[in-house]
Amino acid sequence: MALKDHPALHTEFKKLQAQKAKIIAKAAPLRARREELRVEMEPMEVEAREIKFKIFAIERPMLADIDSQLSAIAKATGGLVLVAQGG
Repeated sequence: MALKDHPALHTEFKKLQAQKAKIIAKAAPLRARREELRVEMEPMEVEAREIKFKIFAIERPMLADIDSQLSAIAKATGGLVLVAQGG
């Protein structure tokens, strides 16, 4: 079965292809600008990632232990420590 045997479908297919091309063309400038921004932001994203790892290196070793201790104290006092602090 060939497409030529279905002229209405062939016409609809071509019409949809044209609509698709128009939509893609309409969005093209926005896609291009998004890509420009992505390229501009990449160095900042790298720096932000590096800073995040530095923050983790400072906070995580100690804060995880402190958080565990705080949790244990709160459980041991039935939450009275939190109530006394307004938490």
